Amino acid sequence: MKNIFICIALCFCIQNVQAQLLQLQDPVTSKNYNPEKYTGIRGTPFLQDKWIHGSVTTNLGVYTDLELKIDLYENAVFFNKQDDPFELIDKILEVKLFPKWPDTLNQMVFIKGINQGGIRPDQYVQVLVGSGALQLYRSDIKQVSEMSEINAGVVKTFANNTRYYLKKGDQFKFIKLSKDEIMPFLMDKDAVINGIIAEKKLNLKKESDLILAVQAYNSLP
Repeated sequence: MKNIFICIALCFCIQNVQAQLLQLQDPVTSKNYNPEKYTGIRGTPFLQDKWIHGSVTTNLGVYTDLELKIDLYENAVFFNKQDDPFELIDKILEVKLFPKWPDTLNQMVFIKGINQGGIRPDQYVQVLVGSGALQLYRSDIKQVSEMSEINAGVVKTFANNTRYYLKKGDQFKFIKLSKDEIMPFLMDKDAVINGIIAEKKLNLKKESDLILAVQAYNSLP
């Protein structure tokens, strides 16, 4: 009897794992993108104008092998289907972009649901370092600015506003890329981290170097 119970429990666990890893076909809950939506506004509302290979994790499962764009103005995800853009309207949990496809190690990960530091839960945030004691996030917000131009009147333009956030325990703070603002998060291991920064000649005003510094901090005992 005990063995039967164990087998049933194991079957439920396997089914649960399979459900979590479910890979879906082309999204069916989608709507057409209106290309005239942003007519008259200069610039782009998208993270990048070109299609980028990627995958989308939703509450239903994972859509793989898609060409994607992220609209950072309205926080929407579009996929390319036979050269027509469609908006994915499932509940999206995570978006992965592979800018150097088919290289999947080089990836950009975006999540929703953060409700701290002025970030809205519906806003896409890029995860630069998502595991470890210290985590690093990047927020890109598209806003429409207006400016008067001679012979053109009022001109609307998409402007990008980039912000960085560090999370440590319950602390989630907006930071500027400077050593003075970043080092307070590293103070418990500052001697070692300063040695690594000096050895690798890291400039904490650069995103790529900040990522290396955070990863180095997380690797320390």
